[in-house]
Amino acid sequence: MFENIAAIDIGTSSIKIVTVKTGMANFQVKGFIYEDIDADSSPESIKSILGRLISENDLKDYKILTSLPMQKTIIRNLSFPFSDREKIAEALPFEAEEILPFDLQDMVIDFQVVGSRQHTSGNVLMAAALKKDIQNEISFYNETGLNPYIMNMEAHSVFECYRYFNKVADEAVLQIDIGYSKTILNIINNNSLLFTRSIPIGMKKIFASISKESKESVDDIIKIFRDFELDLNSFDNNLQKDYQKQFKIKKTALKSIYNAAVDQVSELIEQITISKMAFSDEHPETAFSRVIISGGGSNITGIGTLISRELELPVISLPFLEEYTETKVRNQLATVFGLVLSYLNRKNPAISFLQNEFLPEASGFSFKQLYVGGFFILLTLLVLFTNLTTTSYLKSESNEQYNEILNKKFQKYFRVSGTIEDPVAEASRLLKEEKKEFESIDSLIHSNARIMDTLNDMLSLFPEDESFELRNFVLNESIIRLDGSIGSSINIDTFKNKLIESKKFENVTLNTNIKKGNEVRFSMTIKLKTTGTGKKS
Repeated sequence: MFENIAAIDIGTSSIKIVTVKTGMANFQVKGFIYEDIDADSSPESIKSILGRLISENDLKDYKILTSLPMQKTIIRNLSFPFSDREKIAEALPFEAEEILPFDLQDMVIDFQVVGSRQHTSGNVLMAAALKKDIQNEISFYNETGLNPYIMNMEAHSVFECYRYFNKVADEAVLQIDIGYSKTILNIINNNSLLFTRSIPIGMKKIFASISKESKESVDDIIKIFRDFELDLNSFDNNLQKDYQKQFKIKKTALKSIYNAAVDQVSELIEQITISKMAFSDEHPETAFSRVIISGGGSNITGIGTLISRELELPVISLPFLEEYTETKVRNQLATVFGLVLSYLNRKNPAISFLQNEFLPEASGFSFKQLYVGGFFILLTLLVLFTNLTTTSYLKSESNEQYNEILNKKFQKYFRVSGTIEDPVAEASRLLKEEKKEFESIDSLIHSNARIMDTLNDMLSLFPEDESFELRNFVLNESIIRLDGSIGSSINIDTFKNKLIESKKFENVTLNTNIKKGNEVRFSMTIKLKTTGTGKKS
């Protein structure tokens, strides 16, 4: 089905929108929308900007996809001794109740399966969020005339972007999306998301730290980063650019800005390293091949070098649509573009916070898109209804005639009167009862003859030994038990072998463990051959 989709990410410093039109087997990107907003903008101001973007781009009839900010979610990795999704869904609330700090009635909980080497176990990523936070997000969109259809987890959207553009098979990577207020860390192995974490360090904290150290305002720091292109590789690189004179920055202030930026980035890398080490302790077989970075923070010159130096891994930027070369599009729209990919990837269901009372209505739907298609659907349904009605009538007439014939045959062969609702089923029941009676009679008639045949076969093979004494003889439907004594173990072994060689018995088991003087006590079990129905042959 053709759909118009708008994925929206309202961040701390910008609003990002991707519009997509889906086809029969693919999709087409219609456009990217990026709007900077002040970090301290009021909700009303953000609503006004979003409303303008919706009006300018005519998004009223679009299916709206969005994410719940990671700082409003609780994420846990859980493992179950079974992999069935329904069983995991039933067991999850009991596990969640033990580890979540809130009442389950006040939360929405969902999960998605993550990679596992053992098919018998189920490793899942659980995400939980307070209902009031979800309601606030929905209300924000509702007030601008939109009704979100999907609200998933940001980390999964970033992962879907990697999975879509990645061309390397069987690799383990660290994916780092450095945003304004947080950094998302994903650990991916063989195109499967195994671990995610939201680190509360982003550009905002870097700017605030620099502002405190350099005595410059946050707005000035943001302008310096945007226009000055601070280089974290070394302080001398910044001096050589001679930009500090252009922006009237003293060398000491520049040094403070540089040191504060490096310190914050180092703190971020330290948190990433801790997560990597913890993961490696549980999965020592995982060998990471590279680091992939995205987000606004990935634009800082030299940040990739610092990450590579500390983690001892090569660092690259997240691949994106080749035809879009603009930096903001390539580095900062991974989250929102991944929203679309997550929605289209129906094979692997992602976490969704719109459940129960938050289940969306059919948003983004317009009959204008389906006028022609709707006409042909109605026409098809009309033809189908006519065919079904005609077929049903003819089948009903045929069934009546068929049942009448069956009843006549049933009355003739089983010598009964009256009409039977289901002659075939009743005939089958009567036939089974007749078979049971026949088998019982047959067993009574032939059982004695079978027993005598069996005894005759055994007597012809009995050992010719005067010391042979049979003390106990038990015969049931399929087993014969002999207990006795004999003067020679060789003779009783010979008897056993003759029984086996006769091939008239299934198997023969002999126990001669108990001996007293020259007397050998034995216990022999003979299993009779059976037919396929379980009766003696």
